[in-house]
Amino acid sequence: MNRTALPRAAAALTAALTFSGAAQAHFQLLYTPEMMLETPAEIDLALIFGHPMENTHTMDMGAPEDFFVLFRGEKTDLTDSLEPVDWQGPGEGSAQAYKATYKIRRNGDYLFALVPEPYMEASEDIYIQQLTKTIVNKGAMPTGWNEPIGLPTEIVPLNKPYQVFAGSTFTGQLLAEGEPAAGVECEIEYINSTLDLQANRTSQETLGPVPKTGLVTITDANGVFTFGIPRPGIWGFACLGSGPDKEHKGKELSQDAVLWINVSSLANGDNATASPATTAPPQPLTVTPETVEALQAALRAQGFNPGPVDGLLGPRTTAAIKDFQRDRGLRVTGKLDAELAQQLDIR
Repeated sequence: MNRTALPRAAAALTAALTFSGAAQAHFQLLYTPEMMLETPAEIDLALIFGHPMENTHTMDMGAPEDFFVLFRGEKTDLTDSLEPVDWQGPGEGSAQAYKATYKIRRNGDYLFALVPEPYMEASEDIYIQQLTKTIVNKGAMPTGWNEPIGLPTEIVPLNKPYQVFAGSTFTGQLLAEGEPAAGVECEIEYINSTLDLQANRTSQETLGPVPKTGLVTITDANGVFTFGIPRPGIWGFACLGSGPDKEHKGKELSQDAVLWINVSSLANGDNATASPATTAPPQPLTVTPETVEALQAALRAQGFNPGPVDGLLGPRTTAAIKDFQRDRGLRVTGKLDAELAQQLDIR
């Protein structure tokens, strides 16, 4: 994979979907289970370096150089909150990763950013450093999701990154030192497994198909790219070699910009009109640890992440219920009711 910017002559091209020579790509994850919150919550964040779409091995991360959140123009350093963990990948072996928690209280956009230590990729004899962003919203009140945050290179979303619908498009603008970066190759993947933040592991089972070759788009003269999103999930964009730093410890450095977005079914939309059959409140259901375990197992089988199958109706299970209800066009309650039980065949 060519990790340097394409010739400037390509800058005149409109961003277009092409294919790379290999499907597997390095991606720095800055993962949280839910990117849209309705109420105050303490969210979990996982920093993992791996191959999310092919769901192969993870790689060891060094201590991050910087980790922060920007809210309404105020930057909060989160580096000291990071906890190193031994992350179990889908295959044999594990790798060092990091976790953190953050309390979200006020309405608005929270822009999380990670500057990892450069990673040495021996097969390419090159260092890789992926400057990564994830944006979380609370209260459906946008307050700056489309603003740059001052990283050496970054992808600025031109669609709300936490409310993108499958079948639509996502557009971003790549910046390098605050200026549009033209003719840069950007790889695209989605998280194709269940990430268990309690057990610190990636599931072996994949959630969807893997293209035969990698998905790639090229930024246009204004640093803009557009990609048609084919399926729900958490999607990542990695624009390669767009940063100003080109060398680390005497070797070539690919300083990349990464952005993660949340993609849901159109039925997830807050403005979706409920059918007459769903306007009446769903009937309550007796909840026992056994029914919750059945619920969690059924959600996992449908490609949603309720956390561990432990019979506890916690925040991750509630978030997975909401995701499923939105995906199926049901009333979004986050509760285990008769309608949800029928949809998931829970008895």
